Amino acid sequence: MIDATLPTEQPPNPPTTPDPTPAAGASRAPVDPARRLDWRRLRGPLAAVALVALTLGAVGAALGTVIAGWLADDPTTATLQLLAVCVVGAALLDTAGQVVWAGVVDRAEGRLRGDLLTAALHQPLATLTEQAVGEVLDRVDDDTHAVGTLVRRQLWGAGRTVVGVLPMWVVAGLTWWPAWILFPVLGAVAAVIVRPMLGEIARRKVIEEAAWTDHAAAFEESVAARDDLRTSLGQSFAVRRLAERSAQVHRKFQAVLVIESRMLRRAGLVLASLLAGVAVAGAALAADGDLGVDRLVTLFLVTAMFVGQVDNLVHHLPDIQEGIGALTRIRQMLAVEPEPAGGRALPDGPVGIELRDLHFSYAEGTFALDGVSLRVPAGETVALVGRTGSGKSTLASLLSRAVEPPRGAVLVGGVDVRDLDLQALRAAVGVVTQRTEILAGTLAENVALFADVPRADVEAAVRELRLDDWVAGLPDGLDTLLGPGGTSLSAGEEQLVAFARLLVRDVQVVVLDEATARMDPLTEARVVAASERLLAGRTGVLVAHRLTTIERAGLLAVLDHGRVVQQGDRAALARVAGPYRDLLAASVAEEAATGAVGAHPGAGEALLDGDGDGARVASPGPGAPGASGDAGDAGDVDADRAGESVGGRRRRGEPPVLADPGDGPSLARGVLHALFVRPAWGVVGALLFLVTSLVSAQGAVTGFLWGRAVQDLDEGFPAQLLVPLAVLLVVAPLCLAWALYVYPRWWIEVLLRVRMAVMAGQTRQHRLTATPPGEVVARAMDADRFVRYADRWVDFVNGLVIAGVTALLSGSWLAGAVLLAVMVVSAAASALGRPIAGRSATRSSAARARFGRALVSALDSARTVKLAARTPQVHAHLRDVDGGRVRAAIFEHRVQAALDGVPLVMIQLGVVAAWAGLLAGTWDLATALLVANAVTGFGWFGVVAGAVVTEAPGTRSWQRATSRFAAGTDLMDLPPGVDLLTGEAPVPDPGPRQTLERLELADVTALHDDGTIGVQGVDLAVRRGELVLLLGQVGAGKSSLLSALSGLMEHTGHIRWNGTDVVDAQTFLRPGQVAHVAQVPRVLSGSFADNVRLGHERDVQGPVAAARLERDVVEAGGHEALVGHRGVRLSGGQVQRLALARALATDAELLLADDVSSALDAATEIELWTSLRERGTTVIGATSKRAALARADRVVVLDEGRVAEVGPWRDLAPRWGHLAG
Repeated sequence: MIDATLPTEQPPNPPTTPDPTPAAGASRAPVDPARRLDWRRLRGPLAAVALVALTLGAVGAALGTVIAGWLADDPTTATLQLLAVCVVGAALLDTAGQVVWAGVVDRAEGRLRGDLLTAALHQPLATLTEQAVGEVLDRVDDDTHAVGTLVRRQLWGAGRTVVGVLPMWVVAGLTWWPAWILFPVLGAVAAVIVRPMLGEIARRKVIEEAAWTDHAAAFEESVAARDDLRTSLGQSFAVRRLAERSAQVHRKFQAVLVIESRMLRRAGLVLASLLAGVAVAGAALAADGDLGVDRLVTLFLVTAMFVGQVDNLVHHLPDIQEGIGALTRIRQMLAVEPEPAGGRALPDGPVGIELRDLHFSYAEGTFALDGVSLRVPAGETVALVGRTGSGKSTLASLLSRAVEPPRGAVLVGGVDVRDLDLQALRAAVGVVTQRTEILAGTLAENVALFADVPRADVEAAVRELRLDDWVAGLPDGLDTLLGPGGTSLSAGEEQLVAFARLLVRDVQVVVLDEATARMDPLTEARVVAASERLLAGRTGVLVAHRLTTIERAGLLAVLDHGRVVQQGDRAALARVAGPYRDLLAASVAEEAATGAVGAHPGAGEALLDGDGDGARVASPGPGAPGASGDAGDAGDVDADRAGESVGGRRRRGEPPVLADPGDGPSLARGVLHALFVRPAWGVVGALLFLVTSLVSAQGAVTGFLWGRAVQDLDEGFPAQLLVPLAVLLVVAPLCLAWALYVYPRWWIEVLLRVRMAVMAGQTRQHRLTATPPGEVVARAMDADRFVRYADRWVDFVNGLVIAGVTALLSGSWLAGAVLLAVMVVSAAASALGRPIAGRSATRSSAARARFGRALVSALDSARTVKLAARTPQVHAHLRDVDGGRVRAAIFEHRVQAALDGVPLVMIQLGVVAAWAGLLAGTWDLATALLVANAVTGFGWFGVVAGAVVTEAPGTRSWQRATSRFAAGTDLMDLPPGVDLLTGEAPVPDPGPRQTLERLELADVTALHDDGTIGVQGVDLAVRRGELVLLLGQVGAGKSSLLSALSGLMEHTGHIRWNGTDVVDAQTFLRPGQVAHVAQVPRVLSGSFADNVRLGHERDVQGPVAAARLERDVVEAGGHEALVGHRGVRLSGGQVQRLALARALATDAELLLADDVSSALDAATEIELWTSLRERGTTVIGATSKRAALARADRVVVLDEGRVAEVGPWRDLAPRWGHLAG
């Protein structure tokens, strides 16, 4: 996440100056239970009930093996009934326990998500902004989901095995005394073999998880920056970067699998040797008459059951691996050091500010504050001025501890800020910066930041800012949904929301850091006048490049390269020679040079006469709407227009018809394609699982050989049957180890392909319906639904084959029918429950997507939330959103557990049927043992038979929604030339180019997706090499027009390029024809050079110089210095200029620049526009800066979405000068 609100000179990574001493009065608390991750999270009466049911079920299953031995020796109806009671009752208890367990785990998972949210949101601001949004989302959403799945499914299965070990051991020992020794000895041998590898697996798993984290961060970042990537032909860069991260995941995952496969192979051979040894030794004893057939059957069945349960547990290794890795990552986040808690309270009433010999520097770059001393008495306002990069924003950020100052250097109310309670400090210091983040929520919720603010206070703030008409024009007024997925606002409108937020708070210090930079001067004057009460009686800090903005400040400090070079009374400093007077003189000289002095009456006289500082807002000239006819100052403007509202009324029309991307292929086609994306992994792995299932402890071939061997004991020791039996039992773990080396790699490939397909769809030139990035990413991260469903079909087909093999080996179709009955009845029961299961899965998936949207929105707005001391309120909102997800998940998983219990019951009924066949004389003992053994190991196939029915609606719903995010493509399709295993991706196409001679707009209307009209009826012609600038109030439609000209917004009317109509705006209005710089652009994590080139062979030095970014790049460490996550954090101005350099590097025919100079001082701004003119670039831009307007060939004035007037600024200034500053 690029934090574009941080200071221009170099925003904070963890600073090097401050010491880590905790605040006075804060004490180290004992370990918070919320930061522990252990079994205690599952404690409770319901968990105890579930575990009791599990234990009783395990005991019943073990007793069933004893009774089966009795039936083998002497089948009777009473014994068969006793068997049915034990095994079917055990299955019912197990199912009931699973239903209860599902609710326990889902609630614990929800609490864990809440605790992770606490850990994430309560990190120090510098640490939190260091993390990618995708990284935190991966921890809070995906990892908790993986852990929940692990505990709900795999831990339950492991518990079944562990709880069943004791009764199995007892049964085996009572049946054959050497088992008392064999079981623990071989168990210990297996533990000794496995244990040394566990540490290496854990080490490699941590490395693998870091690769997943980097992948998630790159994925989310690219989706969030989709418009910037479109307008700079950067999709290939994003694709290559994600492909490289995918290859890294594959390599790290393979390194884990190498060790795990070795471990499974060795442990499996030990267990297989146990079963083979029991079979051979038991048969030998039975042949000699030392062991009865009943005890022999019991001994083999109980041993096979134990080995089979371990095999079944291992079968889910991909889920287990994901869950264990998630546990590691969650523990890391829970262990993150939180912000300091506790400390002294701020004194009541107005408080002063004092800086004492402040020295401060950042970890990266060379910028530093050096010996800054400054005192602002309580109730006074100080203005901080200076050139871009002088240290103004850094100084302001230290007051709220956005970055930690050195101890004793910053005092508020006479108290060191390091000793103050952090929440209390931020609640008392109101901060509005250049960039305002909007959360996913209503306008009212955004103003209150989810705090319990009376609605009347919100309405009063709206009235005081004169936003009544603007709010009334929104679809639902104060209840209009804003942020991702809601109504979009311009950057200026967002700043109006920021001021409303400040008005509903009771603060003691007001910090306005370029807070009106994106407003036109007229709107700025109204907003500042309306918020005058904020500064009345309060201490204020104003940071601004516009000198008109600071005229309400009584004190002033001039900064230069991190030092205060002048400070004192602002009016007095304007009358004496010095840096401040030089800034005023430069401003006036620039206006004189550009012919703008006439539009700024009084500025020159004020400076020369020494009566003021020349920082005034011109009143509207004659003929302008609401003009008084006289030249005046800002006070005149306020007086003349006091009754007028701020922000234009929203204009509504019919929403544009967007192309439907489609739902992608059917679920069957999608699954079939998924199975064959890597046949050497998916298909081979599936076949290996089939072989393993046939020859494992409870396999059909194993049962056939064992049944024949037992039946032939009367004729002596059956070596011809037991030798191949022993060999196959040893082969089974080898096949399983190989399968679990290749099959999980297929699983991961499918997950990675889904993310790549979604990212490619989101960043393609033809845009899709705007969906919040958080929702898109959350849907893609839910891809385990799809891959698990594909895996269900693998097992379903294998189950059908096993049933056929069983029938073939037994020579009786009834034997195969018993197995098929398990699958058919399970599927039938699931079909009855399918509507409920489908709806519950769909609701659960949608709830997860809503939570992802809300979480990403909150993380994107973390700086605003934390500096407003609203973290608890936003956290509570997220918990409320997650509460719906938890309820949906509980219902889904309880339904799933109940349906999964059907095959468990059917399996035990199949066991009873196998022995009933022997009792009825339908088949012999060998066939009974074959069927009983095969059906006992058939449990999983019954589960998947039901799952392919019940999971289909939810999976299809997910697939349909996610395919739409991927532009309706098959989620398994990769962009041409991309290989996720090697990381290969094609080089970018430079794109076609048509030289621009003339651009014409005829009756162009720009339409937002919700039907809001940005501008309408625009007629304009631009010739090659011209600089045409748009001017207008907030909400006039400037950004909308530029978005339409870059193909980012639908339009009607005609856009003609050299007289030819542009047919496909979304492909033609791109480099090399058009490059676009957004008002709030995105920067990708990487180097400066990476962000300028975006994978193309583009010049870096020239565009960086033209964008006036050279000094910033040098201070950061050069073109290859990293920016973004784990690199230098960029301010809003730096992000704008880097985006401008990126656009210039495309060498497009037309540059669309949306307010790119709003964060620059006058001198740097002049240099920027001069540079663009010297390059001869054709530019259509939006600005309210006089220096830029004076350099334009023509200025287009927009008013309420329509062109009011067009012409040179010298002609327009008398009528529209009130809109420029």
